Amino acid sequence: MKTLINFLETTKYRWMKKAFWDMGKYVNALKHIEEHTPKFIVEYGGGQSTFMLTEFVNYLNYGGKVVGYECNSYWYNDHIENGWNKHNNIKLVDIVEDIYQPVVEEYHYAKVSGVRYIHPIEDIEGVDFVILDGPALQDFKSEPNTTFNLMDIVDYLGYTIPYFIDGRSGTRNFYGNNTKLPNCFGLDYGTDIGDSKEI
Repeated sequence: MKTLINFLETTKYRWMKKAFWDMGKYVNALKHIEEHTPKFIVEYGGGQSTFMLTEFVNYLNYGGKVVGYECNSYWYNDHIENGWNKHNNIKLVDIVEDIYQPVVEEYHYAKVSGVRYIHPIEDIEGVDFVILDGPALQDFKSEPNTTFNLMDIVDYLGYTIPYFIDGRSGTRNFYGNNTKLPNCFGLDYGTDIGDSKEI
């Protein structure tokens, strides 16, 4: 039986153990993939991690796929040069800054600054696991707090999905800790399986 530990101990992938597992990065995302075998994983902030996730999904051989979105052409080209886009599943897209102001009684003036990767929502029809690992929010003039794409996906699909946020306290607060900011369906966004520093 193919397992996460087998994958990480295989000579070909041992560098991934050092770069991710041993550092406590993406641990819960990898465990979630092993346990739940999501069919369509979408990652915002594509790169080395997109390559690792794709290699792991292919290793498990259950028919899943991974797409990563990158908004910075410098990093996109770097990913190509380093072989992280070997599977041609990291897509270079535009990104916009936006303001979200929910219609919530007794909280009319709540505004959240964020960013949104631009791609047709239909391109990710059927997504069942979302990873938020981008962009570098400090690079934007409006000092955004979060990435809005998970909200857009849940609003469009009308059901919740598991998601993983790599660090990003502002994004984690927006999706998990701020009960004053429901989406237009009044749904939770899903389960944040969280980052882990424990092996």
